[in-house]
Amino acid sequence: MTVPTDATRATIRRWTLFIGVLQITVGCGIGFIPPDAVPWFRGIVMAHIEFTANGVLMIAFGFLVNEMRLGSGLLKTWFAALQIGTWTNGAAGFAGALMGSSSRLMATINEKFPPPHGLDDGLVTGLLTVCGIGMMVVLLITLYGLLPRK
Repeated sequence: MTVPTDATRATIRRWTLFIGVLQITVGCGIGFIPPDAVPWFRGIVMAHIEFTANGVLMIAFGFLVNEMRLGSGLLKTWFAALQIGTWTNGAAGFAGALMGSSSRLMATINEKFPPPHGLDDGLVTGLLTVCGIGMMVVLLITLYGLLPRK
């Protein structure tokens, strides 16, 4: 296992914090989109909530970087998975809003706010699937990195 230098760890930590704030900013900006600007406004609401919540999550993970005992490769994998997992979540809602479609993975939203162009869009489903896998990778690596060591 190659141990990351302090500079590498500091760079990943700083970028994680910066991108987390950027993601919150994107989520807040999306919140200004008016309901009549897209075919399915509930997707905008989802994107707004997911981008802001995942930005906060990314900031919290950024504060854990110095606590995790991970090699350079695993730390970089963690960072990449964190970016992919958090950004694809809000992107699924934004894509659904623009296309007016959803995914069967969002059953509760679909029940209350049915999209005009269907419930089985491959792009929305794909983004949500990538999000779920990415976030599980992040969580498992984070847990591994936080395990007490002798």
